[in-house]
Amino acid sequence: MAKGQGSQRELLPHPAKGLKWARLSKNGYWYGECSPAPEAVHLWELLRRYGQAERKMRAETRGSMGMNETDLSALRFLLRTHRGGMVPRQRDLVDELGISHASVSALIDRLCRGGYAERVAHPIDRRSVGIVPTEYSDAQIRATLQRMHAHMLDAASALSATERRAVAKFLEGIISSVESGQPEPQRQPKPSPQRQERQIHKGRAPLQ
Repeated sequence: MAKGQGSQRELLPHPAKGLKWARLSKNGYWYGECSPAPEAVHLWELLRRYGQAERKMRAETRGSMGMNETDLSALRFLLRTHRGGMVPRQRDLVDELGISHASVSALIDRLCRGGYAERVAHPIDRRSVGIVPTEYSDAQIRATLQRMHAHMLDAASALSATERRAVAKFLEGIISSVESGQPEPQRQPKPSPQRQERQIHKGRAPLQ
């Protein structure tokens, strides 16, 4: 091994400042007080890693509860609405999940068979059946996610008020970018007069 090769695995030059160093930990870059602030690309990388970690956590949760991704999303929706004092109907799950009524009906059957939800008379819409989570499902989700949520809250609580405002501003900007970032449809260029004339001669109407 060449001299200094082992240390290069731990210390890397910061891309923004060649004279500064950022220590590369097992989980990524760590920025000390003497290191420059992370650049935008590093924040983007942290978001990507958070997404990967969350997907892994959700997969482990699904595995422990014997569910697929859609079932878990439906259960979390039921728990969220139940805590808000609302009783969702089947069509509310259709709107939330973006799947067909038949798929939602089969999904509700699975949740009820597993003891995670139950059908009840809707308190307002008497023509509809309400879907509510069971105490068992609430306990299962809490047991699986409560520790992680506590750690996430601790991480947020450790920030100063100024840091929390900066993080909130950043996340709001990211959310706004995603929500408004749908590409606009490409407009086809209008054919030239010469091309229109050729199309007419060939018996085809020109595109408008």
